[in-house]
Amino acid sequence: MKRVADKCMACMVAVVAGVAVADLPRLDSSQFDYKYEMNALPTAEDMDNSGANDFTGSGDWTTLESGALKMDMTAGGKYLISDKTVGTAGDAWLGMGATSATGGSGYTIETILKIDSQVSGIQYAFNLQASTGDSSICNACLNFTTNGIYWGNTLLTNLDATAWHTYRVVREGSGDVNKFSVYVDGVLVKDGLGNGISATINRVLFGSPGASAYKGKATVAYLRFCKGAFAPPAAPTGKAAKKWSGEFPVQYEMSAGDARFVGKPAGGTDWSGTADSNAPITQNGVLSVILEQGELAWWKANDSVWSANVGPDTAYTVELRIKIRDKWALSSVGDRVVQIICGNPRDAAVFYIGTSSVTWEPSGAATYTAISSADNTDAWHTFRLTYSGASQSGRPYAYALWRDGEIIGENLKSSTIYNQYASSGFPNLMRWGVTSQTTVGGSFDVDYLRWTTDGAWDYREQPKGLVISFY
Repeated sequence: MKRVADKCMACMVAVVAGVAVADLPRLDSSQFDYKYEMNALPTAEDMDNSGANDFTGSGDWTTLESGALKMDMTAGGKYLISDKTVGTAGDAWLGMGATSATGGSGYTIETILKIDSQVSGIQYAFNLQASTGDSSICNACLNFTTNGIYWGNTLLTNLDATAWHTYRVVREGSGDVNKFSVYVDGVLVKDGLGNGISATINRVLFGSPGASAYKGKATVAYLRFCKGAFAPPAAPTGKAAKKWSGEFPVQYEMSAGDARFVGKPAGGTDWSGTADSNAPITQNGVLSVILEQGELAWWKANDSVWSANVGPDTAYTVELRIKIRDKWALSSVGDRVVQIICGNPRDAAVFYIGTSSVTWEPSGAATYTAISSADNTDAWHTFRLTYSGASQSGRPYAYALWRDGEIIGENLKSSTIYNQYASSGFPNLMRWGVTSQTTVGGSFDVDYLRWTTDGAWDYREQPKGLVISFY
């Protein structure tokens, strides 16, 4: 199944309404009391296990896709709201007790979302607000455009809101219940914020509250909240930065409707290659490659897609989600079902995925180094290749390989296979599949292929749903 996407965690030391962030307790939103993980449509969500739904306002403008909630609010006036009467079962926001009687505890809301589009000429694309029903306590109100976020109508910061970001709103407790702080990707953007919107209803709302000022589309990964004022968790130290592949700018999701990649090599606009009689089939978001012994099926990314963006020192990350079916019964093939080559004008990474192995090719002389013996046929598995762009003694040892979030090879040596293709302008290429009739072959399914040329990113799993955290 496709997975939408995550993103974002960074960190920060700052001040929250006169209280140093370091003095506030830190809490990861996964520990929040109430979590809407986008596993159900809003009207079927029951965060507090009361037997009744927590949100109203859903309709055919909300859909679930790959673990996220897609919201089409281009008509305006489309929103999800928690607005039941106090004491009515089935409202997690009211059940949390964020009223005047408990206002001293504060709350925290966190969400992961991205703005997919904004109707031209309309002020905002999306809104997130929370109120307690007490006119003496200020209310939270984040407004989103495609290129910035606002507290009410006051700009907080410009950013590319079409990318995934983690947004956290903190309302202070004992310090000052009328002061808010806003974080983006774990970094404090603004503290000491006052009333964001006038409201006397005890509720949380997200979407398009008005038909005239809010029209757009958004995808929400999760929404989480609970009582208490909590800073985001501290950033890990001494570790490489992580990024979820759903954030990568190049994504081939194996959709038959994607003109860039349509299964059969050379059938799309971004790829060339070859396939024998059993042509690959792209169906339901999966590429199935079923080959008889000796048949070929491989893809090479066109220069405009790969080589134009990958220089000798370009750090990159490539991720492939795959399930191996079987291998050919040839001694020369061994357990090498799929070959992956990623190269620049100077260096190349070459590795193979088999039924129960992953092998690295450090030279072009058919020498293979086994780096994993795990079963690759039992389920979908995710492989990530990173290249840091660094070199040692004129030759790079800057490759790393991951399997299902665990690193299986570090400081891997570039393959000398690039010498074989020097006259053809290789190895500045991305090529993968069954590339030989004698050294690699079998059958397999592919869920997606993604890459980015903005760095060598450690593995990060997909964020789960929309997050809004209240404390």
